[in-house]
Amino acid sequence: MKVLSAILFFILSIQISFAENDLGIPEPLKQGGFYVGKIAIGDKVTFHGKRVKVSEDGFFVFGLGPKYKSQANIRVDHKAGGHTMYHLPVKPHDYDVEQIKGLPPKYVTPPKEVLERIRTDAAEVRKIRTLDSDLQNFREEMIWPVEGRISGRFGNHRVYNGKPGSMHTGLDIAPGQGALIVAPLGGKVTLVSDQYLTGNTMVIDHGHGISSVYAHMENTIAKEGQIVKQGDPIGTVGMTGRATGPHLHWGMNWYGERLNAGIALGIE
Repeated sequence: MKVLSAILFFILSIQISFAENDLGIPEPLKQGGFYVGKIAIGDKVTFHGKRVKVSEDGFFVFGLGPKYKSQANIRVDHKAGGHTMYHLPVKPHDYDVEQIKGLPPKYVTPPKEVLERIRTDAAEVRKIRTLDSDLQNFREEMIWPVEGRISGRFGNHRVYNGKPGSMHTGLDIAPGQGALIVAPLGGKVTLVSDQYLTGNTMVIDHGHGISSVYAHMENTIAKEGQIVKQGDPIGTVGMTGRATGPHLHWGMNWYGERLNAGIALGIE
């Protein structure tokens, strides 16, 4: 009886330990989401072997790109000595295939003379995503940049005019031409650019590697270098670049990791 009791206690202890999460991160995590945690001041965080930026008051954030399908491994090294490992379960996401028809051929198979521009555009955005500022707007509760019909979801594999393309990296919202777009989180506008594929494009830095991108805009209101507050107007919905109709392509990133804004909004 004592042996059986000891076994039951051990199993129960494992379950309780697994359910505990004193980082303040909700479980299970979702593939494509980003999560804010808090540790004791002076402690350090490592996510899958990579040191994570921690604010002076102990807040940190990390994102789960499409490759994180089973668990997120977080190590906290304590200032007082020793460390704690967290293995947080990750709920995978099933992605669909989207057929995009009616695109001008130049956006499906770009002519050779614009390929260099596309590469330059992509490099410009990649560089912006490496920013590691001290801003902490990622701690704000996300709001919609614009409300409307969801016309495209993150992670879906797209086929353009019958030709297979890459994974869709954002959430598409179609409220109609000219609808006002606002900042879903506060931050600093780090890029305003006219790009071949994404048209009038804006990137906002929210701190600690979290950034957001807004594409196909009709007009941009916020200026590069401007500090915006949550809810501030940043532009209007359009269909510039590779688009078959007016909509906002809204992407989120944690450095180079593509994230799903729909998870932060609680719709996925």
